Amino acid sequence: MKNKKTMFRIYTLFEYEEEQAFLEEQHRKGWRCTGFKIPGFYSFEKCEPEEAAYRIDFADTKCSDETSYRQLFADNGWEFLWAVNGFSIFRKMPGSNGGKEENEIFTDHESRISMMKKIQKRRLLPIILIFLCLIVPNIIKLFRSTSATWDGGDIALNITWSVVAVLYLLIFIKSFLKIRALKKKYDVK
Repeated sequence: MKNKKTMFRIYTLFEYEEEQAFLEEQHRKGWRCTGFKIPGFYSFEKCEPEEAAYRIDFADTKCSDETSYRQLFADNGWEFLWAVNGFSIFRKMPGSNGGKEENEIFTDHESRISMMKKIQKRRLLPIILIFLCLIVPNIIKLFRSTSATWDGGDIALNITWSVVAVLYLLIFIKSFLKIRALKKKYDVK
């Protein structure tokens, strides 16, 4: 019988709840998550099927703060699994410091929304600005030139960059909608 498996899943920055639910579901099916490799490969090993809470936090901690950050979670029964791109993933097994209400890493709904805004400001906004600075001048140049001077490579490159920019723009819009939905769900202003 196979004791290890790898699964491929892609989640956007704002689908952390869906990612947590996926990891918890795998654990209930008897597959404990043991690692993650970019771009979306999760490693699992066989275990006894049981309830486990997985939580994701975004914290751009400096190396000096990282130890105390992880210790805070450990003191509350959370096992640190891995960190990637500022995101830390933790797991809590049943009976580790409390019940269902103890399986949340956020003390209030404002903290949860604050994390989402922090991701938006530190990750998405700079990327969109960089892409716009790269793409807009090239698109303007492409449309100002005559069709006789168009190079197939230039067109393909501009189309590729434009598609990537549109995808990031959609993710940015989705982030605003997710934050607004969370504010409405938790009745936060």
